[in-house]
Parts: sequence; C-alpha cells; structure tokens
Amino acid sequence: MAYKCTHDILRSISGRINADLWEQITDIPEFEPAKHSDGCSGGMSAAYAMLPDWVHGQFGETLPWRHCCVEHDRAYYYGGTRGQKRAADEALKSCVASAVGEDVAALLLSEAMRIAVTIGGQPFFSTPYRWGYGEDFRGTEGLPAEREDKT
Repeated sequence: MAYKCTHDILRSISGRINADLWEQITDIPEFEPAKHSDGCSGGMSAAYAMLPDWVHGQFGETLPWRHCCVEHDRAYYYGGTRGQKRAADEALKSCVASAVGEDVAALLLSEAMRIAVTIGGQPFFSTPYRWGYGEDFRGTEGLPAEREDKT
C-alpha cells in the first residue's frame, strides 16, 4: 500500500484522524522502511536482535510489535501538526498493546513507549527520529550512517 501523507498512515494504524489538521512536508523521497526506519528506536530492535536464538524461536526474528514502530516511523517521517503527532503516538501505544496483549505488562510497555516518543520525538530536537525527519532526505536518496538499520 502506498501512503501519500501522514493522514493515510494514521488512518491505517489508528482508524481515525482529523483531516483538517494535515500539513504535509513536500519534496521528500517516498518513505521506504529499509532506508528510513530503524524499527523500534531507543535500541529496542537492536537489543532484541542480540537475544539468544531460543527467544527468536519462540517470539520471531524481530520484535512482535516492530511493525507498529515502522508505521510510527512512517508518520514521523512525513510529519504534520501537533495534533497529528499526538495521534501517531497514541496509535503506536494502541498498536503495541494489541500486538503484545492486553495484560498489565503490555499496557505498561505501550504507555512507556508512548511517553518516550512524545518527549523524545519533538520536532525541535536535532535527532534523526524527530517528528518530520523526512525533511532531512530532501534532495538525497542516501541515508545518513546513523540511521542505518542495525537489525
């Protein structure tokens, strides 16, 4: 499925969005997970990749909720309004809770991830994973070395 804007991404992972809030970053390459996403940031995907084989045999080669992180990265790549960022962060929380299970541990993990991205993904931070980071790829097809997927 080709996404055209954060509006489409958020609708796909959360089922709701206020179309009046959309402000698209223009002139950036189309989002490609292999180039523009590191899976679950904060070392989550990288740490999971280093776990013993028996863990991967039981839970899979990647984090069971990695797809939630990639879709969240897609929303962050395209950026948008403050309301859309809140919606993307809430959608991540819901997706992780659904992927892991609705028990207390899943709810704690999903809320911790929501808090982390709410604080750490502010657009004014000069991080490669901030809200609207796709603007860093204007005029280039390359990926900065610090964004390469290590998993």
